[in-house]
Amino acid sequence: MHAIIKNKLLIVSYLLTLLYALHYGIPLYATSSYLHQYFGSSTVSMLYMFGAIAALIGSMSVAKYMRKFHTYGFTIGLVIAEIVITIAFGISKNPLLIAAFFITHFLLQTLLYVCLNVFIESFSKHAETGSIRGLFLTLLNIGILISPIIGGSILSFASFSTLYIIASCMLVPFILLVRTYLYHIEEPAYETINMYQAFRVAWKNKNIRAALIAEFMVQCFYAVMVIYSPIYLATLGIPLTVYLTAILPFALIPLVVLPYELGYLADKRYGEKELLIGGLLILSLTVFLCVIVTTANPVIWVIILLLSRVGAACVETMAFAYYFKKVGPEDASLTALFSNTLSFATIVVGALGILIGPFLIARPQLMFVILGCAILASVAYVFPMKDTR
Repeated sequence: MHAIIKNKLLIVSYLLTLLYALHYGIPLYATSSYLHQYFGSSTVSMLYMFGAIAALIGSMSVAKYMRKFHTYGFTIGLVIAEIVITIAFGISKNPLLIAAFFITHFLLQTLLYVCLNVFIESFSKHAETGSIRGLFLTLLNIGILISPIIGGSILSFASFSTLYIIASCMLVPFILLVRTYLYHIEEPAYETINMYQAFRVAWKNKNIRAALIAEFMVQCFYAVMVIYSPIYLATLGIPLTVYLTAILPFALIPLVVLPYELGYLADKRYGEKELLIGGLLILSLTVFLCVIVTTANPVIWVIILLLSRVGAACVETMAFAYYFKKVGPEDASLTALFSNTLSFATIVVGALGILIGPFLIARPQLMFVILGCAILASVAYVFPMKDTR
């Protein structure tokens, strides 16, 4: 930990991570409800899917533009565009424009996340990868933990427009930090990104494949929670503001408390495999509980969703640490593939939402049944992986 603190550029990258998390998280769990004011459930699922497809296609070209404009210039351009698009998304009243702005917003956030990963990886030492990635996830999740409280408080006295304007303001100090400290960073030797080739390489390697599948499953979990949990809990009688201010802040605590310690344990004591399998089992169990429990008692849902984040923290931290012990910053295609697991997950979850949309109206818990079964099945892919200790 002391060595990490002494690395000034890594500290700057961590501050950027926290600001990004606040920008990303303030409207995160409210966006599907905002979109539902203009579109039906199937259309909302489709918009998330199209946003993820745009992010995936954009990520395939990200290395070319990083090489052309340098990571510094490319990141600055992304942040300025994201500020403008997020505000436009929040204040527009035209459904077609809202759809276009949302897809662009999804794309820009994903590319910005890729840039953050490049910064973190550039200033990391291999021996401390687990700790560095664990702290990265801790800070990311601190922002996401604070964000629902901010978002719910804003919506209790103001509109969705105010929510997105305030979220955009989080990126202003982001620009200042990048301009001040990261202007002269050494650029990695970026490769041209070939997502298909990266997937083939990853799939042939049982170790990388295991980490990638585990990360994909936890991102599917997050996608379902972001898109469908506010809507599902509303059918049980829990309002959006209660979900944002009284349930999520407590439920997200494990994502803040656990990642650094889990990363340290993976580096020094246990390796990743056991914690990864345990996390997947906890995650699948709690997703099934979401189906069984139908109470509107917020305390019960705090407990269930808190336990689900314990599993998610184990899976995400171990997948991060393991994958980036196997993949370096110069492996742009494999880095982009991992960074886009949320896009892949959102495409799959969105497509599934479109297919079973008519059934979700009467049985919204069906999405959680499918998710729980998929997470449980993914354990079979993790068992063959070779632990790092």
